[in-house]
Order: sequence, then C-alpha cells, then structure tokens
Amino acid sequence: MFAPVFDIAAARTLDGFVSYAPSRSQGSVLESIQCPGCKKPIRVPDEVLGQTAKCPFCKCHFQAPVRSQDGKLTTPQLTRRNPFAGSRTFGPGVLLIFLGLLGLLSNARIIGRAYSDPEMFADQTRQQLESVKLDDYVDRTIKWMPTVRIGFLALNLLVIAGGISAIAQRWHGLAMIGSAAALFDAADCCCILGFPAGGWALFVLMNPGVRAQFTKPRPSEAA
Repeated sequence: MFAPVFDIAAARTLDGFVSYAPSRSQGSVLESIQCPGCKKPIRVPDEVLGQTAKCPFCKCHFQAPVRSQDGKLTTPQLTRRNPFAGSRTFGPGVLLIFLGLLGLLSNARIIGRAYSDPEMFADQTRQQLESVKLDDYVDRTIKWMPTVRIGFLALNLLVIAGGISAIAQRWHGLAMIGSAAALFDAADCCCILGFPAGGWALFVLMNPGVRAQFTKPRPSEAA
C-alpha cells in the first residue's frame, strides 16, 4: 500500500511565502519551510508534517519535516526530483531525439531498399540523378550510397543517445558528442534541422550552470 502524496495548491502570501493548503486543511496552522528541490520558501499545514508532499513549483516529492523535542522543525528530505522541472536541456534533448529518429527511419528505409532490391534501387537512383543532370555520378552513387547511409544511420543513433543524455542530465560528454553529431547529419531533410538543433543543444550544454547539473548526485545516489 502506497503512502499518500500531498499535491498541494500554491497561494502566495504577502510575506512572500507560499502556502501548501489541501482543501481539507482550512484553519490549519501553517509552518514555514524551504522546498529541498527548488529552494523556494513555502508553508505547509501542520497535519502534513512528516508526510510526503509535492512542490507546486518544481514538482519534486519531499518528506515534510517533523517537530523535534526542542520544538524546532527538522530539514525536509528530498525523495524524488522532477528531472524536467526548470530543465534547460529538455527542449534541446527532445529535438535531438526527434531529429535522430527521423534520420534513422529515412536511412533504414533506403538501406533496406538497396539490399532487398538492388535493381530497383539502382534504377530509381539513376532516374533521380539524371533528372538533375548528374549523369556522371550515377555509378558511384549506386555503389557507395548504401555504405554512406549506414554511416548516417550510426550518426542518427549517436544523436538519439545524446538527446536522451541531455534530457536525463547524465553523461555530459555523450550529450555534447550527440549534439555535435547533429551538425553533420546532412542526409535528406535532417540537414535542415540538424544545424539549428545541434547548435542550440551545444549552446545550452556549454553553460557552466547546466554542466553542473550533470554532476549533481541524484537523491538515490546521495542517500
């Protein structure tokens, strides 16, 4: 049986604190604490002390403090952090994953066609190049395109891995490599999105504050 999590609405007071107040706690005594996740000042009703609550700002779960024998409140304990709250890497990470999946599907389709039906692949490639007056490149393109596409397929997987790393805020080096790989993803329509997606991700990841998030221990690791 799971313990209840108090998901409490926020209401800013004149002194700058935020009251955590479930509908059933009207008239409760409010205690001033600081959210262990986002460090914002809040107030919780006394009946929530010692219970698990959720911050309305960063959405983290924390164990509300209890009152010690000397009358002071203990320190709230962070139990689960919301990895997406206030995360500057979430947007670039999602875009990298989208870009990588798009390229993965496109390259896999062309590779499959090249090896499953080489004659049809050669005819379609020849027609495409002849239509744009590139007859001199037909034979070389038919020969090397499957190999080149396999290389781009590996690049797509690297971009996806970088996006996942950016969202999870783990393995900063992998996130940087995946972002840089997006800059060189020039196959099909990915070349349109690759440069802005990779540039945005690299710009965010090079921020010292963002980089520090990758080295910050998780609650489970710190325990």
